[in-house]
Amino acid sequence: MLLLPNLIVAITFIIMGLGFLAMTVRIIKTKDGIIGKPSIHPFLFYSGKITMFLSWGPELIKAIIPSFLGPEAPLWMRWPGTVVLCIGTLVLLLSFFDLGSSLKYGLPDSSTQLKTSGLYRYSRHPLYLGVFLLTLSSMIYFPNIINILIGAWCISAHYMMILAEEKFLAKRFGPEWESYKKHVRRFL
Repeated sequence: MLLLPNLIVAITFIIMGLGFLAMTVRIIKTKDGIIGKPSIHPFLFYSGKITMFLSWGPELIKAIIPSFLGPEAPLWMRWPGTVVLCIGTLVLLLSFFDLGSSLKYGLPDSSTQLKTSGLYRYSRHPLYLGVFLLTLSSMIYFPNIINILIGAWCISAHYMMILAEEKFLAKRFGPEWESYKKHVRRFL
């Protein structure tokens, strides 16, 4: 029998998956597609994206199969991991929908608008904040040393992407970016 945190984790991943699917279909229908160019060295970029899913996957597996790779973390760790997962999923999905067809894996080739509405009114990078929260959630919920190292790599690679994307945005949007940057924090 699954305990409540395990059930919440499983349901949250289903919701996240449906959100990813809806956004992917929405973007594929546009002419621009979903793939942009890597914002940092391709090895760092793609390994960051791969480790994102390698970190999140074990959390879902652990929620469904509690005996996966050893004993479960105590409830006092699984509950905070579950809460962080729910918050991170909400932030990530709202960020996806706020970006709309501008969402790309990498830098867009086509012209785009600077997004400053929705969650982007409060955070310059809510999508990455969501990624960080989901990764942190997995590290808390499934505190296996390998998962923690994978999560640390994921967060490091995505932070490098943020820095590169901010240079890209400064170049593309100039004064509009500088004004936005002065009024909105990087994360919160």
